[in-house]
Amino acid sequence: MLDELLGSRGDQARRRIAAGDSSPEGPAQVSARCSWAVFLAILGSVSDVFNFPVLRVEQPRKMLPAQVRYEIFNAENVLLAVAAETDVRSRRKALQAARPGAVPPARSLVVSGADGALLLTVDQQEGKRLTLMRRPDGEPMGAIRAERTTRHYALLDAEDRRVGAITGDLSLRRFTVADDQGKRVAVVNKKWAGLMAEMLTTADRYTVEISDPVPEPLRTLVVMSAVVLDLTLHEFKDLV
Repeated sequence: MLDELLGSRGDQARRRIAAGDSSPEGPAQVSARCSWAVFLAILGSVSDVFNFPVLRVEQPRKMLPAQVRYEIFNAENVLLAVAAETDVRSRRKALQAARPGAVPPARSLVVSGADGALLLTVDQQEGKRLTLMRRPDGEPMGAIRAERTTRHYALLDAEDRRVGAITGDLSLRRFTVADDQGKRVAVVNKKWAGLMAEMLTTADRYTVEISDPVPEPLRTLVVMSAVVLDLTLHEFKDLV
């Protein structure tokens, strides 16, 4: 279906991207890239949008973000979705939440496709131990729940049944995802963005590698785990 939609221009664009060509794009390449984005936008569900073996989750580089924002790409640098916080936070409010002994406040994000259509809502509860996800119609999709330490998380379906688990290494940069049978299905890696970027900006970057086949809702939970892990473990950089 993709080839029928894009034709030879899509083939050229894919070959160009695969070869690592970063030269300025001409009208044909721009048209092919836009056509690809349109194709992704009409796929129809979050499971289709995230149906790639490798995805990248990135925060735009900002010094003083008023809202958290994540952009989700496939391996060929095509934007698939955007997760953006619904509330604007003042610096004062963020600093108050970061005081020793303060309970981290609840946070909400909306996940939209490349066309702006709503895919998910993500609600991290007060204390950051539980993050709920809902479909566009408001029905539960699943949840990510912290367990024991910041290295361990349970992945739950809409009925609160365990469908997988996340285990992080001691550096909290590499997380292995297993299904309910204990089989490894994905790896989430936090990429090194450089010393200054790591310390002074929100330029966090994650790679999500999925071993197919991974059914829903586990697949979507795996992809969104990069967002949840960043909110849970690395939010302190918002205060710089």
